[in-house]
Amino acid sequence: MAEHATHDQHAEAHESHSTRFYWMIGAILAVITAVEVAIFLVKDTIGHELFLAILFILSIAKGAGVVMYFMHLRGDARIFQLVFIVPFLLAVTLCLGFLTIFSHHVGIAG
Repeated sequence: MAEHATHDQHAEAHESHSTRFYWMIGAILAVITAVEVAIFLVKDTIGHELFLAILFILSIAKGAGVVMYFMHLRGDARIFQLVFIVPFLLAVTLCLGFLTIFSHHVGIAG
């Protein structure tokens, strides 16, 4: 019976957000996308490393927003959050490692 009550509370937590809330989250994600495009347009005026770092941070922020709010991970049990977050952190670490290792690599044969 307690399991059923927990499920009902979980469903109520998801239903408590209004349509306006999701539009606001969508607007925030759109603004982040606009900033990414603006950064791309002025990439020649900033350093390559700074350009990549800014885009990487903005894309992580957008991904977290989508996962937490539109995929409803924010209201899920901690175990489900860990099942997503741990592999995500591993993938981010691997990407950063490969970017660091191959930052001076040019082309396939270079």
